Amino acid sequence: MPKRLFAVTITVLIPIALFCQQTKPVVDYNKLINVNPALQSAIIDSLNARSHVTAVNFSQVPHSILNDTVKRLFYQHVANVYGTKQLQQLNSNFSLFQGRSRVSEYMTGRLRGFYALKNESSALDIMKAGAYSNSVKQLSASAFYDNSPASMLKAGFGIRFEDQLVVGNIPVNIIYNSLEGTIPDTRGIFGQQLKKFSFDKDAYLQRMNGYVNKAYDLKKYFLQDINLGTAVKSFADKQLSDLQDEMGAITNNPIQAEAFKNLISPDQLIWLDSSQIRQVLLNNHSLQLSAADLENNISDSTNTTAFAARQYMSRIMALKESMAQGLQAKEMLVAQHKTTNEIQHSLNDPSSQQRNIKELLPLNWLQKILLQAKHINIGNIAAGGSKGGAENLFMSGAEGSFLSKNKFLLLGLGSTRMGGDLVNQGFTSSLDPGAYSMQYLQTGKGDINDSHSHVAIVNANTQNKQFRQFDASALKRNIFVGAFSEQINLGEYGNITADISKSNTEFNNAAVGNSYALSSKTAAFTFFNDFWETLAAGLDYNGEVSKLGLTQRVYFNYSGLAYNNPASGSGTRGSIRYGLNVRRTWNKRKIMVGFRTDRQDMKTSATSNNGWHNRQYTFDARLKVKKNVSLTARLGQSTMKNSSKEGTQNSFLNTQINLGSQVSGKLFDKLQTNNLGMGLQQMDLGIAKSLLLNLNMNHSVVINSNVLSFSLFYNKDLKNQAVYGNLFTAETGWSYPLTEKISCNSGINYLDNANVVRQVGIRQSISATVLSRLQASWYVDCRKQLMNTPQNYLFGNFNTQLSLNYQFNR
Repeated sequence: MPKRLFAVTITVLIPIALFCQQTKPVVDYNKLINVNPALQSAIIDSLNARSHVTAVNFSQVPHSILNDTVKRLFYQHVANVYGTKQLQQLNSNFSLFQGRSRVSEYMTGRLRGFYALKNESSALDIMKAGAYSNSVKQLSASAFYDNSPASMLKAGFGIRFEDQLVVGNIPVNIIYNSLEGTIPDTRGIFGQQLKKFSFDKDAYLQRMNGYVNKAYDLKKYFLQDINLGTAVKSFADKQLSDLQDEMGAITNNPIQAEAFKNLISPDQLIWLDSSQIRQVLLNNHSLQLSAADLENNISDSTNTTAFAARQYMSRIMALKESMAQGLQAKEMLVAQHKTTNEIQHSLNDPSSQQRNIKELLPLNWLQKILLQAKHINIGNIAAGGSKGGAENLFMSGAEGSFLSKNKFLLLGLGSTRMGGDLVNQGFTSSLDPGAYSMQYLQTGKGDINDSHSHVAIVNANTQNKQFRQFDASALKRNIFVGAFSEQINLGEYGNITADISKSNTEFNNAAVGNSYALSSKTAAFTFFNDFWETLAAGLDYNGEVSKLGLTQRVYFNYSGLAYNNPASGSGTRGSIRYGLNVRRTWNKRKIMVGFRTDRQDMKTSATSNNGWHNRQYTFDARLKVKKNVSLTARLGQSTMKNSSKEGTQNSFLNTQINLGSQVSGKLFDKLQTNNLGMGLQQMDLGIAKSLLLNLNMNHSVVINSNVLSFSLFYNKDLKNQAVYGNLFTAETGWSYPLTEKISCNSGINYLDNANVVRQVGIRQSISATVLSRLQASWYVDCRKQLMNTPQNYLFGNFNTQLSLNYQFNR
């Protein structure tokens, strides 16, 4: 089996590794300016016009393109946004005025942002004004009491606090939860606090984007205020005027000089090609030129008209080339409308906003890094990345993920402490110590939630578990996991995800000497030992065919018996899991049919075929009769079998047939909703077998501003095995407002479990708005035992809870 699995995995992963994502090209406005002198001239003229200075001839670049006033403001802008180093380059004329190529770099790298400034106020000053703030969001407290033995805490008190602290324009959300209480049947006091500090990326981008909009006119930054056609024609007219003056100095004939003056218009310069311009010269009667006169190899200096025509033709073609480098002027005119629409869309695009923030605001190194962050969490956090590495993990530590130029990085470190069997800890610690310190990393191409190719590593070391004053020693070991995951986007047909991971475990005595540095990483040195038994691989396809109303999923997962990944909360060793889920809809989703099967084979022995075999099958159907009436049906079966050398036996069987309905509408002029479910269930566990008839109903009626609700659950064991059945519960409630700020809910409940317990009780809840931001609620549930049985102590008869919640910011 492992060899076949390896062949299948390689066959799948090779084409996956060759997969290359296609990204949508983004308009490069800097390049657009860089290759079009017309745009450069328009921006320069606009900047100088702020101080009412005559526009500069861009074709002849002097040592100072900008006038002194604009130049001083520009230097100040560069110092604030780009730093003192760039300012020194400006002062030393290193990058501004060293030839024509430097002018383009100067324009695209610096002046574009300066051109978009709304006024002379610095973006740095705006950012300093709002760099620090604090906003308390919520403070709530609750107290409770429950005399049921099943409750973990008999009485307790809880606090929840939420705050947002902004330091250096970096928003950090703070959440604190505390729970203190008494443990049933002991005098001990339980206390647990959960703390979390998280970087708020959405608030960060919103804050920074606000600074950008306040300091800059983004329409000008994207050149939306410049009419490309007018800019090109204006530049062409200026260059033609200079050329006409030169032609007057070359030819002595005033008639011919006048002919050159009106020969080519700006529109002709833009739209005509070289052959068409050549024909314009030949068709001019004042010049009286022949085709031979325009040949470059003719050197007749006595014919001044021909010489002037060749010079004119050469200058015209050079001018066209300078206007058409990279992006033809006529293409600029044609694409004007499309570009304007794209600019308007990009103003609200998160990726474009992030790029604008980086280019326009004076960010320090930390703020620049946080622009690439997806999330950063510290404290008691839910962490993890894709399958095979760290996933579905709750730990105390820190984690951060970053995405830059389609390159992804996930880093994390911390410790986990899971529950376990303290009595048998000495026997099970080699398999499940439950407490680890770990570090993990995941990196590669593509976002984790999109098409990607990632590698991941996990390094974990066992810790002694401390729980309620118990200190359970764990056999020390080091675990190293390496993984590779690939996700391919199939467009409208969904995506395919493949992963392969390998683990290795080394116990402390496998290390040389007693060096902690060596023993905590020794598993990485023997990573390829016991390859097949410590390997895990999976293939998962999720997709849909929208034209057919079809959604489907197929998956396959394998893990060796010795595979161990403490950073994966859902990992199972020694198992093969595979399944299928298909759902089809018709008639605008009014009819739905679905089928699902999940199968798992889990080994429990390394030397035999002993193990567990789980099977699950489900068939679903839904019919939407009307807008407010729908019917559902479900047929399902779950089985678990145990195989050993003595044979295979059924350990568990659960078969269900359920029918349901959802109805809403008016009855007797009252708005009502009803959910009804009926089912037949067969449940076999060992030698005990039951056949249950189940009934469940929820009904509510709106009466003026009040709501009357009723719920009922009943099951009957048709084989009279009351271990599973003969349970009846009913509850009715009445929701009503006492005043504008006080609302109540009163109810009666009844519980009857044959020969086990019988209770009747009342419950009352009150919610009040004490102040505009302060809400209070109180709940009490009192019950009376109607039957004296040995099991009564399992069912409490009093439960109450009081809570206060203050909203600082809405």
